[in-house]
Parts: sequence; structure tokens; C-alpha cells
Amino acid sequence: MQVLAFSAPHVRRRLPGSPHVGVPTTPTPVQRFEREIDPQRVAPGEIATAEIRQLAERQHGVVARRQLLELGLGRDLIRERVRTGRLIELHRGVFAVGHRRIGLRGEWMAASLACGPRAYLSHGSAAHLWGIRGSRRPHEVLRVSGHRKPHGVWLHQTRSLPDEDATFKAGIPVTTIERTIMDMAGRLDERQLEHMIVNADRSGGLHWDDLQRVIEEGNGRKGLRRLRRVAMRIDPRAADAVSPLEVDFFSLCQKAGLPLPQVNVLVEGNLVDFYWPAAKLIVETDGYTYHNDRAAFEKDHEVTVALAATGYKVLRATYHMLKSDPRTFLALVADSLR
Repeated sequence: MQVLAFSAPHVRRRLPGSPHVGVPTTPTPVQRFEREIDPQRVAPGEIATAEIRQLAERQHGVVARRQLLELGLGRDLIRERVRTGRLIELHRGVFAVGHRRIGLRGEWMAASLACGPRAYLSHGSAAHLWGIRGSRRPHEVLRVSGHRKPHGVWLHQTRSLPDEDATFKAGIPVTTIERTIMDMAGRLDERQLEHMIVNADRSGGLHWDDLQRVIEEGNGRKGLRRLRRVAMRIDPRAADAVSPLEVDFFSLCQKAGLPLPQVNVLVEGNLVDFYWPAAKLIVETDGYTYHNDRAAFEKDHEVTVALAATGYKVLRATYHMLKSDPRTFLALVADSLR
């Protein structure tokens, strides 16, 4: 006799005409299905077929055994479907429903399901899914823990994966664009990395603040310095920085978690290096190359006095201040922004 497990614990419904199996005489409501189906008119196998089909449609044609068990489908029913070819095993515990023609997204979904519930498409495969860089097989998956390594999957393990570094795209669990870029930094040169970041920015899915956070949390990851250089160079918020010292100060603001300023803008008719409009705060960086003559020195200080007289606060930082120990100056900037 084929039976179907419902959500009520340890309860199975008796089929019409079958011997009594110890279930309550009062009907047990169907809880796991989207709509109730009268078991007197529809066979349990048909209900199971509908449940499997609905799950597969959400997952590019593939399902995992653990998911079917969570739906209340019994192990015997699953084994029977495998035996008759209605479930085709792709990885241990992961099946294509009805046929193997599941497409690339189905392969990605199957790879992530095969690596466990805390597994996400990652690295080159994630970059391909996000549309920022092509990849080749084997498919790559990142997971937090686990022991079994599925055949045909390039498995990466990590001790922890922050929730903000994982998401879903097209129903597939995947690392975010920003985390994907970080994971790829160690295997790409600067030109390749720049192309990938530009593609991510053009896609509209890249959040520069999140990329900066991922970089700062990289903790010595391979390619981290290269990624920081490339990201700083093409970050649209830093595009107006002119001197190396200005680029360095903008990077220091990012690392310190300060609100990012406008760069090289006009304030009261004067071009300033960095400007926070809400706080009326201006920072000028005095590098030796760009302020190396007396006329420039005098002009800079005249501008400082004029801006201060109209209510702006102007802070000036030298090359030595920012290179030796910038913490004191950054603390002053933070206080001025409060």
C-alpha cells in the first residue's frame, strides 16, 4: 500500500477500502499543500506528483531528497520514483524531475543543493550567474560546513559566511556580487578584475559600500591588495580625485567608515578637495607636489579664511599627517561631522 505523509506528526491517512492502520477517525486537515485535495477522489501518488512538480518548477527542474521529505513525501515513495525513472539522480540526494535536460541554471541549482542547505553558488559560477564574467565547468559552490564532496563540483569551504554576503538570484542560492568579486580577486589580474567590476557596476547590481565592506573584512585574503587598488581607481565617487594624496585620503575615509565626501567641487566659488555639505565641512590635503610654491601657499590660506568667515569649517591635512598616523586627523573629521 502506498501512503503519503502529511504535516501532522506520525499520522498517515488510510486509503478507502484499506485496513485500519490506527489513524484517528476524524479527518486530518492537509497542511503542507497550497490547496486541500480530497483524498477520496485523488490518489496520493497524484498529490505527490503535483508537489514534486511545483518544487521543481521553482528550482529549474531539480529537487533534493531532504526537500521532498520536508514536504511530507515518504522515503518509499521517493525510492519508487527513482526506480521508475521519474526522479533521475544527478548527485547523491539530488534529482532531475522527469528528464536530464535541465539547462545551465538547473546544473547550478543541483550543484548547490548537493552541497547542503548552507551552500551557495560562488566564484566563477556566481560571476557567470550575475552576468559579470563567464566561467567554465566544474561548477563552484561555497559552503560553511559539511563533509561530503559531490562529484563534479568544485567545493570551497569557509568557517563563516555573513548573511549579507549571500542571496538568491533566479531562485538559486548564490554569493552576492560584492562577495563574488572578493572571491575572484585572487585568480584575476588587474585588467580582468577591472573589467569584472565595471561589468558589475553597469549591471546596476553592485553596491560600492558593500564592496568596500567586503574588502575591509577580507583579512589578508589572496588578491585583496589588488582588489583595493582597482576598486579605488574606478569607484565613481573617487573619480574626481586628482592627486595621489587625495586618493589616499578618500581611501582612509572609506576604511574609517566615515560618510564619503564630494571630491573636488566648487564651494562659494572656490575649488575644494573634499566637502560634506550637511556639516559644511571642508578638508584640504596639502601635498608637496601640488602646493610647492609660495603663491599657492598664500592662495590656499586666503581661501581657508574666506570660507571660515562664511560659516564653513576647513581642516587641512599634510602628506606627513596622513602617511604617518592619520587616526588623529580622521577622529577630528568624525567629530566635525557629528
